[in-house]
Amino acid sequence: MAYGVKRFSPITIDSMTSLVGMNIPGHTGTGWCIFVYNLSPDSDESVLWQLFGPFGAVNNVKVIRDFNTNKCKGFGFVTMTNYDEAAMAIASLNGYRLGDRVLQVSFKTNKTHKS
Repeated sequence: MAYGVKRFSPITIDSMTSLVGMNIPGHTGTGWCIFVYNLSPDSDESVLWQLFGPFGAVNNVKVIRDFNTNKCKGFGFVTMTNYDEAAMAIASLNGYRLGDRVLQVSFKTNKTHKS
């Protein structure tokens, strides 16, 4: 018989709180999602691979394109495996001049819709 010993479960802390599905900015199920803003219309995925690759393991890159022109809409996303590497990439590349543009780089946040 155990006396007052409770096992910690990362799934349920109490009936009201669960760590699973917690809303951690930038965290996806597969890594840390980084928002990259102010890309030029001619930017493609290779630019993001080259920028973020030196900081660590990159899972995925996505440049958001205009449906009609297939040009970059000015932003994209990078998913990195490791939080520390993602944070270092953000710290190093936020404010970085790429051509004639200054990049804005941050962890992706979920949009909140106004009622």
